[in-house]
Amino acid sequence: MENLLFRLCNTFSGSGQEENAAKVIEKELHAFAKVKTDLFGNVIATMGNNVSDYSILLDAHMDQIGMIVTNIFEDGFIKIAPCGGVDCRVLPGSMVLIHGKKIINGIVCTIPPHLATQEDDKFLSVNELYIDTGLKDDVMKNISLGDRVSFKSSPKKLIGNRIKAQSLDNKVGVAALIRCAQLLAQEHLNIKVIFSFSTREEVGAQGAKVVTFKYMPNESIVVDASFARQPGVAEEKSGEYSHGPMIGVAPTLSKNISNHFVEISKNFNIPYQIEVMGSLTGTNADEIMPSGCGVRTGLLSIPIRYMHTPIEVVDIHDIENTAKLLFYYILKGDIHNA
Repeated sequence: MENLLFRLCNTFSGSGQEENAAKVIEKELHAFAKVKTDLFGNVIATMGNNVSDYSILLDAHMDQIGMIVTNIFEDGFIKIAPCGGVDCRVLPGSMVLIHGKKIINGIVCTIPPHLATQEDDKFLSVNELYIDTGLKDDVMKNISLGDRVSFKSSPKKLIGNRIKAQSLDNKVGVAALIRCAQLLAQEHLNIKVIFSFSTREEVGAQGAKVVTFKYMPNESIVVDASFARQPGVAEEKSGEYSHGPMIGVAPTLSKNISNHFVEISKNFNIPYQIEVMGSLTGTNADEIMPSGCGVRTGLLSIPIRYMHTPIEVVDIHDIENTAKLLFYYILKGDIHNA
């Protein structure tokens, strides 16, 4: 799991530019599933009985938050806009990578505290920030309008079972689905299982809409990241590390699927916790559920800290237990009645 997560997080997959991550996912799955990439860039893998009347869609978005170049100046500075919910509070002074003709290092500009005014102390939006590339006259040769920008941050193993990396939202969900597929490959499946590694979730969840429209499954489970417990984060809005997946409960989700997750977790001694939301979930589940004539949808979330920053942190045991819960839900559960 650690090696898988490192491979995924070392691959840039900004929204709308997920091709490199798609190649990693395809390589992981091709030995035991039928894998293809559609016109929208979604990676779709199918397993089990392809002629079954019953199908289940498992979805995890593979795109990550980032930025995009909107203006280029001859003195080596570039202007940017957000692609997804970048945390602008951590940007000033951060190292970034511009994915141009070649990868270019840059620094997000910041005013030295000695020279800062009270106005400078406010958090600027991403659209108000600049990146210093140091290239000067050569900037136009290497960078073009529309090039993507990501944090410069490499995955690192921390103490115990924790890993820090950028793009854990939602490479943790991708890893859980790949691991679930590996487990299912050893079993005989009577239904059709569709794995969707979808694009563009961070900018509107368009990838999940496309996949759902194509396959119109009988039910769907979305796997995404949510908030881990830390000082300043409310207990009712977060999950604890090493306590397993967060089972979503919301008016927009299937109550039967949520209850079934709890029952299976208890039967197979899988740790779990409950995440309650009062309306929408902020995940692909919100777009899958009302598609076509409607799709019964459940949600499993993996707790991470410092979401949408270059140092997101996860406990890999939570990813493993999410994969196990999915595995037993499909293998042992009476999902036709979910």
